[in-house]
Amino acid sequence: MTQAWDWSSLQTMSQPASELPRYLERLVSGGPDERRGARSVLYCEVANQGQLYTAAAACVDFITGYVRAGGRLNSAALRILEEILNARNSGSTVEVDGGTVDTAAYCRDRILGVVPDILRTADPADLDQFDAVCFLVPQLADSAPQIIDFLHRHATHPAPGVRKPVLEALEEAEEVVRDGHNP
Repeated sequence: MTQAWDWSSLQTMSQPASELPRYLERLVSGGPDERRGARSVLYCEVANQGQLYTAAAACVDFITGYVRAGGRLNSAALRILEEILNARNSGSTVEVDGGTVDTAAYCRDRILGVVPDILRTADPADLDQFDAVCFLVPQLADSAPQIIDFLHRHATHPAPGVRKPVLEALEEAEEVVRDGHNP
């Protein structure tokens, strides 16, 4: 179930959070230039230079809701999820279902919930999208064993453009599994 967000209560870097849904629409369904522009704005507003803002939780819900509805994520949408996972908050919390939760943990759990769908629709023929999947998955490897299986299946792909990011992601994912995740 997706949280109903009061966008006006969410923190961003500079723009009102209520402006973000239009960028999210462009991110998942716009043309290449619109997607790139939307990703740039969203990065600046919700995961700027590693700082996670509370609006990231609503953005993650929008993107994961799109996936759950059968949408296939493009590379720009996958990269914003990666940027959100890489960002850190310093005690940032959001209100969810009447309770307060850690923003970063909420985002990670929501993204993890759609990993099977993301892996199922990852297409080695779309190198940008496939590469973005390979950047996203290592961070979640300690929580989703299907990630390692996915990477092992594609590690012997005949196209070097596919094999290289898979092998790099596999190395990182195995390290995460071995050493654990550092939130």
